[in-house]
Parts: sequence; C-alpha cells; structure tokens
Amino acid sequence: MANTGIIRAIKSFVQRRPFLTLILLLAFFVGFLFINIEVLHFTSSPQFCAKCHPKEGTGPLTEVYTWKKNIHSQQGVSCLDCHGRPGFFYYMKAKIKGLSDLYNFAVKGKEHMIEVLQKSINDPVYASQVVSMESCLYCHTDYYNQKYRKERIMTLAGITFRALDNIKNPQYRMSKNMIDIMREDVRSNPDIDPKHAAHIRADISCVFCHRGVAHSGELISYVSKDATNLEKVCTSCHLNNKDIISMRDIVLSKAGNPAKFSHNFHLQMFECSTCHPSLFKMKAGTSAISFETHFKDVYCFTCHGENKAASFDCALCHQGR
Repeated sequence: MANTGIIRAIKSFVQRRPFLTLILLLAFFVGFLFINIEVLHFTSSPQFCAKCHPKEGTGPLTEVYTWKKNIHSQQGVSCLDCHGRPGFFYYMKAKIKGLSDLYNFAVKGKEHMIEVLQKSINDPVYASQVVSMESCLYCHTDYYNQKYRKERIMTLAGITFRALDNIKNPQYRMSKNMIDIMREDVRSNPDIDPKHAAHIRADISCVFCHRGVAHSGELISYVSKDATNLEKVCTSCHLNNKDIISMRDIVLSKAGNPAKFSHNFHLQMFECSTCHPSLFKMKAGTSAISFETHFKDVYCFTCHGENKAASFDCALCHQGR
C-alpha cells in the first residue's frame, strides 16, 4: 500500500508541475552523465592503474613506475592512449576490457596477472594485441593520423576522454620534433634504415621490434639498448623466418656490369650479424665500394679475395642487371 501511495504522489506531482518535472529529470540525467564521465576519467588515469601495477623496478607489475621514467609520460601520453585504439568507440572497448582484467585479477589472483604481463613481454604476437600498432601510427605518422581522424568519432558531444583524441598531425608531430616514420629517416642512428613503411605495409606490428618501448625503465627505448645487437633485432625475425621473408637482391653498382648481392643465398650459410653492421651499415648508399676496395679487407672482400675463403671470380658477382 505504501508503494501505491508513493506512485500516486509522483503522478500527482508530475501532473501539477510538468515543467519542473522535466527540469528535474534533465538535471538528474546531466548529473548521472557527469558522474559517469568522471568515473571514466578517473579509472583511465595512471594513478588508478597503479592500484594493480604498484611495484618499482622493471618487469611485471612495474608498468606505471617504468612509464613514469619514459618520454611518453613526459609528453602526457597515458595508459589508454596506447592500450586503446584511436577513436571513442575503441576507447570504450578498452574500458570494457579493463573490467575483464579487474575480474580476472579478483577471481584468478595475482599470479595469473603476472603470467599475463610476462607473456606481453616475451610474446610479440600477444604484445601486438595488448598495444595496437594503430596507436603508434596515430602519433608517429601523418597519413594514419589523418586517416583515423577522418574515419572515426574521436570525441563525443565535444567531450575528450584521453589526450590521444585531440592529436592532429603534422601539427602535433612537428611540435614535438618527431619524424614521420613513414617518410623520414630515423635520427637515433643515421646508419640504419629500419624501412618502417615496408614493415607497416606488411602489417608487422610495431611491438614486434619495439616491445617495452614505454616500460623499459628508460627515457627513450629504441629497438634494443644496443642498436647493433642484431641477434635481438633483425636476426630474430629475418633469419628465423628466412623461408617466409624473401630479401631482395641488392645491385651494388649501376655502372658498367653491375654486381648483385643475394641475401637469400648468403642466409643459407651465415647469419645477418656476420655482415651487419660490422661490414655493411644498415642503410642503402652508405657502402662506398670502389675498385680499390676489392684488394682490402673491407666489405665483401673480407671473405672474397685471393687466398681467402670465398671466390674472387669477377663473374660470380658481376652478373649484369
């Protein structure tokens, strides 16, 4: 009976004061929306993430600590800027995924969480699911930034949910003195050309080479602490997948009778690190081979030469175009 009385009172109030009722409903809706947006903001902050990733040092559970020491943190790039693909709906999808992670942490425990985090460190395929290359390309290229902004809803009713949604290139990229990885040479080592565009077109995720880029505990993380450590960088992919990845022949000279170098032939006997970067820098045009160098222990002639392991027959290399 009490409930019936309350319902009657509400109906009476609505009938007598319809305009006030509309204002109250609108205020309730706005308040409800405001609270939920604030909850989304709070649960997207590194401070909230630190509740489940509280440790210092490196390794699993130190993700917030290592992020703070990285240049992404200094530039205001937060957790969901990388762990959620560009666009409002992908942001919400990442938030739903976060609820799943909280559930797994509560039900399956800390050990399960550490196992998952360790997998993201060791397994590049899984890591590419944790951090989509779209997030990297959105900030580090002009083409993909403009493409995603054109195709997707970045904000909702003018509300920005993360820093990523406001980034516009080339303005943002140039303001941070960043290269466009699709068009410009890397600056960290001018003797290396990683061929970003070719790898991107092949749909090779950024984290295959750049795992730990924001969580190494260092300000700037390159492909490896030692950019010449090709056993960890190029060899791990190109040599282990040489039956799938076909390296094109290199024409060393276009004058006269060109010399051709076959990667695929040499990979049957040697590893990438046999020649790179000690003999050849990892960038086209940086090897100045001349007739005089044929008789010195440089370039190809470390192995090819008179009384050396490999043939010195001109026709072996100079096979024409």
